[in-house]
Amino acid sequence: MTARRDVLVVTPYLPWPADFGGAIRIYEFIRALARDQRVIVLALVTESETDAVNALGELCDVTAVPVRSTMRQPAGWSKRLTQVQSALSPLSFAERATWNPQMQAVMDRLFMTRHIGLVHYEFAQMTRYRPLHACPTVLDNQNIEHELLERVARSSPSLPRRVFNNVEWRKVRRLEHAAWRSVTLNLATSERDAARISAVAGEPAAVVPNGVDITAYGSKQNAGRIPGRIVFVGAMRHGPNADGARWYIEHVHPLVMAAVPNATVEIVGADPPEDLRRLSSSSVSVTGRVENVVPHVSKASVTIVPLHAGGGTRLKILEAFAAGVPVVSTSIGAEGLDVVADRHLLIADTAPAFADAVIRVLRGTDLPASYSTEDAYRLAKETYDWTSGVAPLLTAAHNRAVERFDLAQRAST
Repeated sequence: MTARRDVLVVTPYLPWPADFGGAIRIYEFIRALARDQRVIVLALVTESETDAVNALGELCDVTAVPVRSTMRQPAGWSKRLTQVQSALSPLSFAERATWNPQMQAVMDRLFMTRHIGLVHYEFAQMTRYRPLHACPTVLDNQNIEHELLERVARSSPSLPRRVFNNVEWRKVRRLEHAAWRSVTLNLATSERDAARISAVAGEPAAVVPNGVDITAYGSKQNAGRIPGRIVFVGAMRHGPNADGARWYIEHVHPLVMAAVPNATVEIVGADPPEDLRRLSSSSVSVTGRVENVVPHVSKASVTIVPLHAGGGTRLKILEAFAAGVPVVSTSIGAEGLDVVADRHLLIADTAPAFADAVIRVLRGTDLPASYSTEDAYRLAKETYDWTSGVAPLLTAAHNRAVERFDLAQRAST
């Protein structure tokens, strides 16, 4: 039986409401840990998030450090100023945007007043906050961020973004490599990412994949599909999501509509940039933030993942699988998941091929004989359910970190 311990989760933003991929993963980790452990969340929080702090506080202890903005908020003047400052600094934007001396002071006080048995970091930049005394440390790598930024730099149509990210990804690579070597155990969302992390860290990383709440979608299977409805879900303040939405609307959707005149696409996600909102039309809806993505996914005839840059693995694919909705994705969009093309989903990387795949799904014709939404649902349920599939892997990883730390301590004495 797992020993009960105080686990300190250090995160750059409050994971509630859990309404986008990163927040969902952190929240589900906290929910899993809180079943057997005493969880303390240490997070950067804005003054407008008081209700969210109180809501999360019903699940665990929450210690909030007040800041002007976090990664949850869309780009504003404060973020742009920090980007300019980081461009002239050896530190990455991620480091400058999340460093707060008060956070370290609060973390020190927690170590003086609680018996912290393990520190769980979300994102490499948070490892700059150091424990007051030695203890097991776990770093959850939701993405390999420097690879994501390098891909954004290569694929971005914006020259300023290409220039900034070409400098930024090298700084983030230095940050991540140092972070991977500094912790007791690294977590990765896929075998691919785990291999890359392990090669630098010198110790095997543990794979704890992204997941899906099967219970939230199971009753929605084949209920209320809207003919011709295409849905893309993702936080639109995240550059790769917004870029993917633009690419689909501008280069793919006209081809789909030429073959399926009643086709409509719904772009669902918080903080879409203004230029993306301007692409709205009679066949294109840009919703912004919604309270619950489940109805939007469940009513779709097809879910799309038109990404050309990204990292980690996409929860949006697993959500569609759980809802029994067909998926069309780029290769990068499906990267890291244990999926088989033409069985669990369709994969296409050019605009004509992507449009052809969407058209075939909408018409229900010329699909591969091996393709099966039932197989996709089964994969999500048996492998990626947060409670039955992912939570035990997280618990095992934390226990492994404690064992590895204890062995190292005994070896040094």
